[in-house]
Amino acid sequence: MSDVLTASDTPHVRAENFSVFYGAMEAVRKVTLDISRGNVTAIIGPSGCGKSTFLRAINRMNDLIPACRTAGRLLFDGWHIYDPQVDVVALRQRIGMVFQKPNPFPKSIFDNVAYGPRLRGCTRRNELAEIVERSLVRAALWDEVKDRLHENALRLSGGQQQRLCIARALAVDPEILLMDEPTSALDPRATTRIEDLIGELRGSYTIIIVTHNMQQAARVSDYTAFFYEGDLIEYGATTELFSRPRSKQTEDYITGRFG
Repeated sequence: MSDVLTASDTPHVRAENFSVFYGAMEAVRKVTLDISRGNVTAIIGPSGCGKSTFLRAINRMNDLIPACRTAGRLLFDGWHIYDPQVDVVALRQRIGMVFQKPNPFPKSIFDNVAYGPRLRGCTRRNELAEIVERSLVRAALWDEVKDRLHENALRLSGGQQQRLCIARALAVDPEILLMDEPTSALDPRATTRIEDLIGELRGSYTIIIVTHNMQQAARVSDYTAFFYEGDLIEYGATTELFSRPRSKQTEDYITGRFG
């Protein structure tokens, strides 16, 4: 599926006949695709189609699920993510994740963002303060919380909490940001803020977003992958996939005939 890349692109993530199994069930089935660097890629499809399973495989979150195993290859910058020599902690620092529901720690706003840098050994207060400010600015939250940094993060609104979680992920300077339904628990106004933020982060990070909302995929992404029952049905530039889908299954899904 490398044909969706321009000549100057190199894949940031490449799947080669990649499968994920839960016991005997093949939840993701022999997927092959290239995800280009610095762009936003949306993964769409009905519930249970394998899109979140594929997303979580990219930073090995599925390792936490008993009886989960993989086959084929999933490459990050040319390295097989599931090679036994891969340091999973280091991998997750380079590939951050934002979940469906905001999950701030029951700590101050400052300590939430500083958590990752502290784990990496950063203890100097001035340096931590710079990282926290930079990350909150990138997450479009600084102006709203700069005078409240020592308040409990749980006092923030849902949309603010989700942007705080994005800031927390950005604080360790990842290359890739995975987002699993990041706005499904938010109201329309907060959703718009997150979508605007994704646009602002485009180019600085490779962003991969799972969404049930096809309008959202069309608004925020450069490329879209359509999954159905574990299979990758179609993958291409978002404008092409939504306006001229090659697959009848894709057309039926985006026009609401099923799903």
